[in-house]
Amino acid sequence: MRGALLLKITLIVLSLAAPLAASAAAGKCERLIATGGADNPPFLWRDPQNPKRLIGANADLLQKITDSLELKLEVLYAGDSGKAYDEVRSGRMDLLIDASVSSQSLQQMDIVHPPIASRQWVAWVRPEPGFLYASREDLHERSGVLGRETKFRGDFEAYAKKNLRIRSLPGLAEAVQQLQAGKVDYVLHERYNAVAQLSALGVLDTVQRLEPPVVEQGMHFAVSHDSACNSPWLRGQLAVKMTELRAAGIVEQLLAENLERWKQQLAESKP
Repeated sequence: MRGALLLKITLIVLSLAAPLAASAAAGKCERLIATGGADNPPFLWRDPQNPKRLIGANADLLQKITDSLELKLEVLYAGDSGKAYDEVRSGRMDLLIDASVSSQSLQQMDIVHPPIASRQWVAWVRPEPGFLYASREDLHERSGVLGRETKFRGDFEAYAKKNLRIRSLPGLAEAVQQLQAGKVDYVLHERYNAVAQLSALGVLDTVQRLEPPVVEQGMHFAVSHDSACNSPWLRGQLAVKMTELRAAGIVEQLLAENLERWKQQLAESKP
């Protein structure tokens, strides 16, 4: 009889403790440290007022989510995309805010779905003379260039090495100069970033974007496996909030706002 009473008391205590444990787990993380590639407007770039900080559409999007979850957020500069990845992989930072899905990233991070946006690498060409284009196979006999900051992962990297006559240059400005001089047939560059940079250079009207994209890769939030903040609750909340914001059109709104923000900052920095 006494044993049965003790068992009943124990079960009651455990049932009361379970919600408290869940609440403690959810509240374990009060601050997130995030990072990403630092030279990718309108998604991410260094704050000219505080170079230790990253700003852009992805940072604004994560800020909206963490504000709704009552979490503190810092989005910090860690270097180029490779160094940013290493900081998150090691657990020194909690979250990568421009992650691509790959076998490597899946082994080291929890990728949040749905993606923030689809990064589209497209072929930019001179309006005249043009050439017929329906898919990336139409580029096989054409010469192309891309900026050295462009990094492909997964199947397309192997495809490009095997099928495309493409070489790298220091940056997009040099690549467009080669295009305008007729030395190459196309420039391969991410769509939104190209619009930002080419607008700033004043040459967006001199090029034409071919559709469909040569390659598309989703860009995701990803939480380090070694982050103290990594929990089912956090991952679930990131996924839910991301779904809601995408459905409300907030991602497109933030991309447009940050494109103008970056162009304004660039104009203000010129003498």
